[in-house]
Amino acid sequence: MSRVSMMGEFAASLAHEIKQPIAAAVLRARTGLRWLQRQPPQTEKAHEILSRIIEDVTRASTIVDRNRLLYKRETSKPETVNLNEVIRETTALLQEKASQNSIQICTELDAMLPIISADRVQVQQVLMNLILNGLEAMTERRGELTITSERGEHSQVLISVRDSGVGLPVENPERIFEAFFTSKPEGTGMGLSISRRIIEAHGGRLWAAARPGGGAIFHFTLPSATVVNDSIPCSDFTDHEGSGPRLT
Repeated sequence: MSRVSMMGEFAASLAHEIKQPIAAAVLRARTGLRWLQRQPPQTEKAHEILSRIIEDVTRASTIVDRNRLLYKRETSKPETVNLNEVIRETTALLQEKASQNSIQICTELDAMLPIISADRVQVQQVLMNLILNGLEAMTERRGELTITSERGEHSQVLISVRDSGVGLPVENPERIFEAFFTSKPEGTGMGLSISRRIIEAHGGRLWAAARPGGGAIFHFTLPSATVVNDSIPCSDFTDHEGSGPRLT
């Protein structure tokens, strides 16, 4: 029964996680066809689109491999990760979806945030899940979704995703992290379950809280590496309470 349950979780997790990169690849393929059908064909634009399609498909393949390791309890290969860079990459990927729903993605990033040692793909997978959940929760309300990075307690880094959406379930909000539990008609109920499993496997913690005034705040912590981050400050991507420049 345990193995059957795990296989069900694994199948649902793949359906949930690879949907986004595959959908992006299809959209870009259609765009590439339009560039090639022009007179004269815009081959340079088409070449750029094809390169992005390769990135999307590669990301989907990597997600499959990482999920397989996760459910087989195998050890993934950690690498040095700058979480500010991961946040910027992920928000750039989801900017179009946010704009379609008149939602602004804002960031407040600590330029001196310590680096971490982690599986980059899995960490980005978590961040993408949290941002997508926030965007979907705000579809009818719009507004701003804010991602922050800061130093946490006990040599950890703290990442928070704040939305102004429908908020958490009133009764037993912790259920949102259970496998197959979902409040969305087309949801699989696996995104938050997988995300918590990934964060805990990295020695961190993932939790949620109601946001004053409506919406939800998702936090996760990860232990920092021993090396201090001396990368280029990300002030260009920082938005302090909505007053600074936004990612566009």
